[in-house]
Amino acid sequence: MASNIIRLTTRIYPDKAGPAVYAYLLSKYVSEKYFNMFNITCRPDGFTDKTKVVNSHFKIYYLPITSPRWDTGAFKQLLFLIKFGFYSFKRLLKIHRKHRIDLIHCDNPAVTGFVATIFNRIFKIPFIYTQHGLDSHFKLNFLFEINQIFPRSAKYIIVSRRMIVFFKKNKLDTNKLIWIPVGVELDKFYHVKSDSEKERIISDLKLDSIINIDDFIIIYVGYMDLKQKVLGMIDFLNGFNKFFANLNDNQRKNLKLLYLGDGKYRNLLENELNNLNLEENVFVMGIRLDIEKFYAISDFLALTSYMEGFPTVLLEAIASDVPCICTDVGEVNEILDEDSIVPCGEREEIAAKLNAFYIDRDLCRKMVENSLNKIKKFDWSIIAKQIKGLYRTTIIKSKMNT
Repeated sequence: MASNIIRLTTRIYPDKAGPAVYAYLLSKYVSEKYFNMFNITCRPDGFTDKTKVVNSHFKIYYLPITSPRWDTGAFKQLLFLIKFGFYSFKRLLKIHRKHRIDLIHCDNPAVTGFVATIFNRIFKIPFIYTQHGLDSHFKLNFLFEINQIFPRSAKYIIVSRRMIVFFKKNKLDTNKLIWIPVGVELDKFYHVKSDSEKERIISDLKLDSIINIDDFIIIYVGYMDLKQKVLGMIDFLNGFNKFFANLNDNQRKNLKLLYLGDGKYRNLLENELNNLNLEENVFVMGIRLDIEKFYAISDFLALTSYMEGFPTVLLEAIASDVPCICTDVGEVNEILDEDSIVPCGEREEIAAKLNAFYIDRDLCRKMVENSLNKIKKFDWSIIAKQIKGLYRTTIIKSKMNT
């Protein structure tokens, strides 16, 4: 008999936020004859559907609200939390009456875990919570997670083992923690094989005015939060500037750096860009939903954050045969070849790495090959087996206790 699992999340694919893609792909790969997956989530922008059947064991229920950006004002954020709590709990009740829920799986932000906690108190339905990162904008998130969600959860998934320090510091039972990394669909990503293919994609992306077919393209992908991303983006920009200064005129002309993303602190990056007078070579592109095409035409990817969990962007870049440079944060060592990693904030080291990789393309190929071998174990088909095992043991234990 199939178990009925609720995936409770504020965002879901085609929203490109990390937890949104995680929620969708996890449900897609776990759903099968032994697991019915019901996703309860906000509507992505532009959606009007109330439900969507992805397959015979995976259905999405869209709430009549959209999830706000993280930089939305405090009042609107509070209003959203109240609405999400009301609508999601109402939907949970309807599904439980019809199908009998065996388990709830929720994740950041904490409102999803708070709803699961209330449901757990009333109906004794176990729940699992996934902690994607510790870079929350709101202390209320941490208060909910530490005081309400963690004690009631059956298991607490962390995507980076470096988070264990946080839980020990707050004197929480680390035996409840389980490390299950984020997955990637390896066969979804690709890289251009010819100049004509590159030219076509550049045209599709409407980049003809800033990129030529013979350009060396570096991309930096991320939400523009301050500590997690923008400070690292500015570090990379300054490292790029030092590297750029040592090139000849022709090399400079054909070198482009594209920042993909948006957020509250975007202006800090743009101000630094103006100060360095790099506007002809560096472009802040905003949020782009066609990220696979950007990987396909890129020669390099950067991620020099001060804080990460398990950065999916690195998995996607490596799956696209794009070499990376990244700071030693989160679980980066599990993903990248050691030659790809630099210390946080070391702009001179960033410049030196860029120069070495720009000159030595064989080194880049070696880095990608080594990293590809490392990330095969993170294919979603493999990660899904771990999730299924966790679901089974949690449900069985709950029923035995009952």
